[in-house]
Amino acid sequence: MTGTMVSVLSAALLMLSLGRALSDELKNPFAGDPASAAEGKKLFLKTGCYACHGHEAEGAVGPDLTDDEWIYQPTDAMIFNTISRGRTGTVMAPFGDQLKPEEIWKIVEWLRWKNRERKAPETK
Repeated sequence: MTGTMVSVLSAALLMLSLGRALSDELKNPFAGDPASAAEGKKLFLKTGCYACHGHEAEGAVGPDLTDDEWIYQPTDAMIFNTISRGRTGTVMAPFGDQLKPEEIWKIVEWLRWKNRERKAPETK
Protein backbone atom coordinates (compact mmCIF):
# COMPACT_ATOMS: atom_id res chain seq x y z
CA MET A 1 0.00 0.00 0.00
CA THR A 2 1.25 3.45 -0.78
CA GLY A 3 1.59 6.16 1.82
CA THR A 4 -1.27 8.08 0.23
CA MET A 5 -3.63 5.10 0.43
CA VAL A 6 -2.72 4.53 4.07
CA SER A 7 -3.40 8.20 4.82
CA VAL A 8 -6.75 8.11 3.04
CA LEU A 9 -7.79 4.92 4.82
CA SER A 10 -6.68 6.30 8.18
CA ALA A 11 -8.65 9.50 7.59
CA ALA A 12 -11.74 7.51 6.59
CA LEU A 13 -11.53 5.35 9.71
CA LEU A 14 -11.08 8.41 11.88
CA MET A 15 -14.13 10.08 10.30
CA LEU A 16 -16.22 6.94 10.85
CA SER A 17 -15.22 6.68 14.49
CA LEU A 18 -15.84 10.40 15.08
CA GLY A 19 -19.24 10.18 13.38
CA ARG A 20 -20.15 7.20 15.55
CA ALA A 21 -18.98 9.01 18.70
CA LEU A 22 -21.00 12.11 17.81
CA SER A 23 -24.15 10.11 17.10
CA ASP A 24 -23.68 8.17 20.35
CA GLU A 25 -23.56 11.46 22.25
CA LEU A 26 -27.03 12.47 21.07
CA LYS A 27 -29.52 11.80 23.84
CA ASN A 28 -33.27 12.18 23.63
CA PRO A 29 -34.25 15.00 25.99
CA PHE A 30 -37.83 13.67 26.01
CA ALA A 31 -37.04 10.03 26.89
CA GLY A 32 -39.66 8.58 29.22
CA ASP A 33 -42.00 11.60 28.96
CA PRO A 34 -45.57 10.46 28.16
CA ALA A 35 -46.71 13.95 27.10
CA SER A 36 -43.85 14.17 24.61
CA ALA A 37 -44.68 10.71 23.28
CA ALA A 38 -48.30 11.80 22.72
CA GLU A 39 -47.08 14.89 20.90
CA GLY A 40 -44.71 12.69 18.90
CA LYS A 41 -47.65 10.65 17.64
CA LYS A 42 -49.40 13.83 16.50
CA LEU A 43 -46.24 14.94 14.69
CA PHE A 44 -45.85 11.48 13.11
CA LEU A 45 -49.37 11.76 11.70
CA LYS A 46 -49.12 15.44 10.76
CA THR A 47 -45.87 14.90 8.87
CA GLY A 48 -47.40 12.02 6.90
CA CYS A 49 -45.14 9.26 8.21
CA TYR A 50 -48.22 7.03 8.35
CA ALA A 51 -48.32 6.89 4.54
CA CYS A 52 -45.42 4.43 4.62
CA HIS A 53 -45.34 3.20 8.22
CA GLY A 54 -49.07 2.99 9.07
CA HIS A 55 -51.08 5.05 11.56
CA GLU A 56 -49.59 3.23 14.54
CA ALA A 57 -46.08 2.86 13.01
CA GLU A 58 -46.62 -0.89 12.76
CA GLY A 59 -45.69 -1.05 9.09
CA ALA A 60 -47.28 -0.71 5.68
CA VAL A 61 -45.10 0.02 2.66
CA GLY A 62 -42.32 0.95 5.10
CA PRO A 63 -41.17 -1.22 7.99
CA ASP A 64 -42.73 -1.67 11.40
CA LEU A 65 -41.04 0.86 13.68
CA THR A 66 -42.43 -0.54 16.93
CA ASP A 67 -40.73 -3.92 17.10
CA ASP A 68 -37.19 -5.09 17.77
CA GLU A 69 -36.84 -6.99 14.51
CA TRP A 70 -34.49 -4.51 12.85
CA ILE A 71 -31.29 -5.40 11.05
CA TYR A 72 -29.46 -3.03 13.39
CA GLN A 73 -30.54 -2.36 16.96
CA PRO A 74 -30.86 1.40 16.55
CA THR A 75 -30.09 3.87 19.26
CA ASP A 76 -32.30 6.91 19.71
CA ALA A 77 -29.58 8.90 17.92
CA MET A 78 -29.70 6.54 14.92
CA ILE A 79 -33.48 6.90 14.66
CA PHE A 80 -33.19 10.67 15.04
CA ASN A 81 -30.60 10.79 12.24
CA THR A 82 -32.70 8.58 9.96
CA ILE A 83 -35.73 10.85 10.38
CA SER A 84 -33.61 13.97 9.97
CA ARG A 85 -31.41 12.84 7.07
CA GLY A 86 -33.40 10.05 5.42
CA ARG A 87 -31.87 6.78 4.22
CA THR A 88 -29.84 6.73 1.04
CA GLY A 89 -30.95 4.02 -1.38
CA THR A 90 -34.45 3.82 0.09
CA VAL A 91 -37.66 5.82 -0.18
CA MET A 92 -37.09 7.18 3.34
CA ALA A 93 -36.89 10.92 2.70
CA PRO A 94 -35.18 13.39 5.04
CA PHE A 95 -37.48 15.41 7.30
CA GLY A 96 -34.84 17.58 8.96
CA ASP A 97 -35.92 20.52 6.83
CA GLN A 98 -39.58 20.14 7.91
CA LEU A 99 -39.21 19.28 11.58
CA LYS A 100 -37.35 20.96 14.41
CA PRO A 101 -34.92 18.73 16.34
CA GLU A 102 -37.23 18.69 19.38
CA GLU A 103 -40.09 17.49 17.15
CA ILE A 104 -37.97 14.66 15.79
CA TRP A 105 -37.01 13.68 19.35
CA LYS A 106 -40.70 13.54 20.29
CA ILE A 107 -41.39 11.22 17.37
CA VAL A 108 -38.47 9.04 18.51
CA GLU A 109 -39.95 8.94 22.02
CA TRP A 110 -43.36 7.93 20.64
CA LEU A 111 -41.75 5.08 18.67
CA ARG A 112 -39.92 3.95 21.81
CA TRP A 113 -43.14 4.22 23.83
CA LYS A 114 -44.92 2.06 21.23
CA ASN A 115 -42.12 -0.51 21.56
CA ARG A 116 -42.41 -0.54 25.37
CA GLU A 117 -46.19 -0.85 25.08
CA ARG A 118 -45.82 -3.73 22.64
CA LYS A 119 -43.41 -5.56 24.97
CA ALA A 120 -45.60 -5.08 28.07
CA PRO A 121 -47.88 -8.08 27.36
CA GLU A 122 -44.78 -10.27 26.83
CA THR A 123 -43.56 -9.60 30.37
CA LYS A 124 -46.85 -10.40 32.11
